[in-house]
Amino acid sequence: MTLFVFVGCGSAVSSQINEQSSTNNDQQTDIFFDTLGVSLAFGIGIAVLAYTIAPISGGHINPAVTLAFVVLKKMSIVDGLMYMVVQFVAAILGAAILWGCTAYYGDQGENITPFGLGQNSVANIGIGSAFLVEAVGTFILVWTVMMTAVHKKSIAGNIAPIAIGWSVFLAHIVLIPLTGCGINPARSAGPHIVNAIAGMSAPRGVWTYYVAPFVGSAFAALSAWLLMGLDETDETDEEDKQEELDKEEQSS
Repeated sequence: MTLFVFVGCGSAVSSQINEQSSTNNDQQTDIFFDTLGVSLAFGIGIAVLAYTIAPISGGHINPAVTLAFVVLKKMSIVDGLMYMVVQFVAAILGAAILWGCTAYYGDQGENITPFGLGQNSVANIGIGSAFLVEAVGTFILVWTVMMTAVHKKSIAGNIAPIAIGWSVFLAHIVLIPLTGCGINPARSAGPHIVNAIAGMSAPRGVWTYYVAPFVGSAFAALSAWLLMGLDETDETDEEDKQEELDKEEQSS
């Protein structure tokens, strides 16, 4: 989680630094490539980190995803809470490290930290719309996790993290101009808390980043379970496994 915040939010800060020093007068082009670059950083970042830590912890880098596992009883409440605590603490550490690495660019306008450390804020839409779009963005992510990494009939196998990374990319490419794209309460909390420590006030609509993702996650988990038969297996596969067990018993 620390590395995810450093890479994802770091890409947002770096894009602002590049834009500040750019001589390109085409602002629309700059915005497009900034959004594309940050979206790719978050998407590729989640895929890379999922591959690296999945063998250790299951690849949990998002409290909203962890909630889905708790809702579906694939993780105990105690384990889920422990995961979430670590995710939030690690996100704060990642934001603090990012601040230390980019401190030279601090004190930019209203931001004490460098470009607000890429914090999420509701800028161009209403709070209700922000809540909805954050919930939908999280739904896309958690739905992808459920259908590629959890569903017993999934064909994704070892490439599930790539699909998950692309879902994060898709959410960011839509949400960045609207809310900055949270869809991860820990990712949002890292910059928010470090900025608060630095003396900055909370951004507009801050609560949406800690409620909407959990709502979207719960809907995605329950939809995958109720509509897509999350725990169903092919009867033929079960029969083949049983036949193999019977042959092994006979041969022994």
